[in-house]
Amino acid sequence: MRKIITVLLVTMLSSLAFAQFHIIPNEQDEIKQWFQFSYSRSTNRGFEPEQNFWAVAYQFDYNPFDVFLGVQITKDEADLTLDSNWWLAQFDGHYGRMRLGLNLGYHVEWYDDISCEHDITFTPAELHYRTWKGFWVGLKTGFCRKEANVYVLDRLFGNWNFVLLLSLGKQFAERLEFSFDAGTRTLYDYPVFGTAFFVLGTAYTLPCGVRIGAETEVTMRDWMASTYYMDSVVFRLTGRIAF
Repeated sequence: MRKIITVLLVTMLSSLAFAQFHIIPNEQDEIKQWFQFSYSRSTNRGFEPEQNFWAVAYQFDYNPFDVFLGVQITKDEADLTLDSNWWLAQFDGHYGRMRLGLNLGYHVEWYDDISCEHDITFTPAELHYRTWKGFWVGLKTGFCRKEANVYVLDRLFGNWNFVLLLSLGKQFAERLEFSFDAGTRTLYDYPVFGTAFFVLGTAYTLPCGVRIGAETEVTMRDWMASTYYMDSVVFRLTGRIAF
């Protein structure tokens, strides 16, 4: 893993050797939007019971800002996530383009008549690098403040968590793409630090512009301990239309 990170850093730094720096925007002053529907099914392992997940999401992108809004519903709970990125600077180099920014997000989870949980995330260091040949790498590091209200106890529980997200991917011929994500949270799951998520995905964009995708998400609990274990596996299908 250390060798992979070293290679990525060397490649990005080499790209900056003859980079052209400019403050975003002034590249493409146009509005981009997409709407997505997804269906997921989890396996019956550990803490995560076997169940169905239904989600709808919308993203608005107007350089240098983008905003994501998503809602996920299961039999016993509902999640809402609002996430935003602010890209502060951009570097165009020999091998690709690097963007630097910050991220701010909010998540709320209602779990039947048991609890309500609020998560506020702040990522002051966000990096996205994409080569001209379609390979990309993204990295986010920051903090999350969690506030949970357990109804039967009638009190709030709060703690701080560390956020770390890594994204790798490759796009082929502008239609087919593969991706791998690893991190301490997902779009709708914000556990305490020590849980790790690994997501392997692929997507294909049809000539009509509709993007269809499939993902496999693996959750590992107690990652910081010697007794870590696989908690669940989720299979997901997505459909997205951009306009």
